[in-house]
Amino acid sequence: MAYGNGRNKDLVKRMVELGTLPISAELSDLRTRILSAIEVMAKSIWPDDILMPIPHGKDIDAVMLKVQSELSKSGLNSVWGEKARLLAKAAVLEQWNRAQRLLFGKLRNIGALGDTPMADGTMRLVILPEQFSRLLEKDDIDQLLTVAASRDFAGTLRLFRNLASSDCGLPAIQAEALRAMTASVRDRFGCPEWKQDATIQLHLDYRCLRGGKAALASILGSLGSTLAQRSSIKLDLALTGVSPRQDPISVPLRVVRAVSRTISRHGIGDISVGSLLTELAPSHVRPKMVVVRAPAAPTVAGCRTVVAEDFGFTNTSSIVVLRSRAPIGEEALSRISGHNGGDVKKLTKAQAKLFLEKHVTGDDVEVLETAQFDGRDFLSRVSSHGAKVDRLRSEIDRLYNRLDRIRSEINVVSSVEAGAIVPEVAAMPDNPRYMAMHSRFFRLLAAVGRLKEARRAVYRTVAGLKKSWFGYVAQRKADLAAKHDAVVVTEDLDILAVPTDHPTYKGRTFNKMINNGSKGQYILRSKNTLTWRGIGSVKIPSFYTSSTDWRMERSTSIKGAGKSFGQRLMDASGTPTCTPLR
Repeated sequence: MAYGNGRNKDLVKRMVELGTLPISAELSDLRTRILSAIEVMAKSIWPDDILMPIPHGKDIDAVMLKVQSELSKSGLNSVWGEKARLLAKAAVLEQWNRAQRLLFGKLRNIGALGDTPMADGTMRLVILPEQFSRLLEKDDIDQLLTVAASRDFAGTLRLFRNLASSDCGLPAIQAEALRAMTASVRDRFGCPEWKQDATIQLHLDYRCLRGGKAALASILGSLGSTLAQRSSIKLDLALTGVSPRQDPISVPLRVVRAVSRTISRHGIGDISVGSLLTELAPSHVRPKMVVVRAPAAPTVAGCRTVVAEDFGFTNTSSIVVLRSRAPIGEEALSRISGHNGGDVKKLTKAQAKLFLEKHVTGDDVEVLETAQFDGRDFLSRVSSHGAKVDRLRSEIDRLYNRLDRIRSEINVVSSVEAGAIVPEVAAMPDNPRYMAMHSRFFRLLAAVGRLKEARRAVYRTVAGLKKSWFGYVAQRKADLAAKHDAVVVTEDLDILAVPTDHPTYKGRTFNKMINNGSKGQYILRSKNTLTWRGIGSVKIPSFYTSSTDWRMERSTSIKGAGKSFGQRLMDASGTPTCTPLR
C-alpha cells in the first residue's frame, strides 16, 4: 500500500502528483483486465443477503484467492490479480458495512419527519416508504423507537433477519414497516460495480516493477534526492507486464522544481519518498508519490505568539494573531490539558467564564494582525447545488410513483402478486398491452438511473468545493502562524448540524451537504496541514470564544473575539479589569 500497509503510522505523509499523461495501449489493457478481475472477485464474495454477518477477513480471502488463482491461469499476472483482490475486498466490505450501519441508523431515527406536509396534510416519515406515514400512528412510532433503544447493533440485525420469517412479537403493521425499510436498503446496496469510466488506484510495491526491490529503491532514492535538492527530474517507471513474461509497461515520471521547493519549504525535517502509486483513468494515467518525514515536536511552552481562530457554521474563519508580554507557561497548558488528550479533567463552562472574568485581557496582549475568510460565497455555491439535488430528488420520486403504478398494472395483467418484481425478459410477449407497459417500465427505470447519476455528480461537486475551501483556509492560517512564528489555538468543538429552527437552516439537503462532517473535515485538514508544516497547535474549550472584550467595542469585532479566544492560553497576573460580554 502507498501509505505503508499499516507500517510507519507515526510518519507524516503527503501525496504528490508526478504528472498526467495520455494512457497508452498497454496501460489501457492493464486497466481493463484489472477492472474485469475486480468485478469477478467482488461477485464471488457478495452475500445473498446484506443482513448476513460479515465473515472474518481470512474466510473472505480463502474464497477470493481461488478466484485469483483462476485469473492467473487465464493470463493475468499474479501481482495485478492481487491488486484487484485487495480493491474488490475493500469495496465489498465497505458496501456491506454501510448497508448494515444504515439499517441500524434508520431504525434509531424511524420517527424523523419531513420539513413540509404531504398533499393531504400528513407529515412524511422520511425513513419509511410514503404509505407508512398514513398507516402508522404515533404510538407505533414510539414502540418502534423503544424497540430500537433496547437493542445494540448485533441485536438489531438479528431482529431484521428474524422478520423475514415472523413478526417477532410486533404488531403486523410495524413488522411490515420494518420489512419495507429493509427492502429499501437492499435495493440501494447491491454488489459494487465499476463502470467503464472508473478510475482505479494501484499502490505499487516492488513486485509491480520490472527489476524488483532494486528498481523501486533506486526510483525512490532519486525522487527523494530531487526533493532535498529542490530540483527537477524525469524518470521512467517500468511496470510489470499485464501477463507473465510480457514486456514492461513504461510510465514517465516528472518532478518540477516548483513542486520540490513547495514541499521542502512547507515540510519540516528530513523528507523522503516512501512509496509510489498510479491512477488509471479511461483517457489518462496519473502517477503519484507519497512523501514522508518524521513528525516534528513543536513546543508550545515558552511561545509568546498565538494564532487564534473562530471557525463558525457560516464556514467563515476569523483569525487574530496575538502576542503576549509573558510567554506561555506550564500553568496555562495544564489548565487546558484535558482538551488535548491529557488526563486532567476538561475545563467546564463555569470555570472558563470565571477565568475570563479574573484575568487581564488588554494591556498584556498585543494584536499583531487580523484576517477573515468569508464563507458566504462558498455557502451560496453549495446552496445552489442543494437546489439541484432537490429538483432531481423530486423527479426521481415522481418516476418511482409512476413505476409503482405501472408495476401494479403489469402484475395484474400477468396474474402475479401486486408487489412482485417485473422481470427484465417479458413474460407475455404476445400480449400487446403487457409489452407496451413492460417497455415503458424499463424506459422509466433507465431514466431513474440517469437522474441518480446526475445527483451523485452534484454531490461530488460539493465534496470538491468543500475540499478546496477548507484547504485554502487551512493553508492561510498556517501561513500566518509561520509568518509570526506562532502556535495555533483552535476550539474544542462538537460537530453539530444546524437545527431546523435556526435562522441559517436552508433545508434538509443543504443541511446534509454542509453539516455532514464538514466542520470535522475542516478540523482534520487543518490539523494535517499544521502537522506537516511543523506548527504547534492546541485546543481550548469553546465556551465564550466569541465573547467581545469591552475595550475593543470601537474596533472590529474580530479583534475582540480573538482576544478572548487566545487569552486563555496565556498566563496572566494582576487584578481583573473586565468581564467578557456574551
